[in-house]
Amino acid sequence: MNTRDWTQYIPDFWEALGQTLYMTAFSGVLVISFGIAIGLALYLTAPNSWSPRPVVYHVLNTIVNIGRSIPFIIMIVILIPATRLIVGTPLGPAAALVPLTVGFTPFFSRLIESNLRELDQGRIEAARVIGVTTPQFIFRILLPESLSGIIGSATIILVGLVEGTAVAGAIGAGGVGDFALTYGYQRWFTELIVVAVIAMVLIVQAIQITGDTWVRLRKHKR
Repeated sequence: MNTRDWTQYIPDFWEALGQTLYMTAFSGVLVISFGIAIGLALYLTAPNSWSPRPVVYHVLNTIVNIGRSIPFIIMIVILIPATRLIVGTPLGPAAALVPLTVGFTPFFSRLIESNLRELDQGRIEAARVIGVTTPQFIFRILLPESLSGIIGSATIILVGLVEGTAVAGAIGAGGVGDFALTYGYQRWFTELIVVAVIAMVLIVQAIQITGDTWVRLRKHKR
């Protein structure tokens, strides 16, 4: 077989693509879930907010700021012991879920806090006057009114996670990033690098278009 026949690596590409989609989807669910919870806590406990808790707010705020300040590649290395403890190995797509979740949750939680702060102060005061409970305030007023912004933020974070999988792939997580490095760059198959880049662009575009469409439909219903 011609050793320069790049098409022989296409089956490996499909496997890598599946790994990237797996990492993006599962880490996306985790990041969005934890991020919304932490963002809510930051918003609710902030000074002059619904339920001010200065100590809780400053602790959470400090943790989020520290998490956001650590470069993702360093975060992966720092979390190797925890990843090995949780997953059993620091390598592979499943192992990448740990640093992806820990690395991107602080950024997303800050986006969520910003989205929630856009709620009109008058709505908050009106809710206090009529005796709305905290759960009612969260699920009937705060989250519904902020949903468009939350969807937009989720779109941003999912695109970031796609990029994060490429970084994780460079140190053994698999995925399209690892495929481009191992089969494209190291073996000098420019065609494979192009295929990998096109795949990443298409994934990002699909996420962005879906998110934008959802936000647009949401605004039309209001």
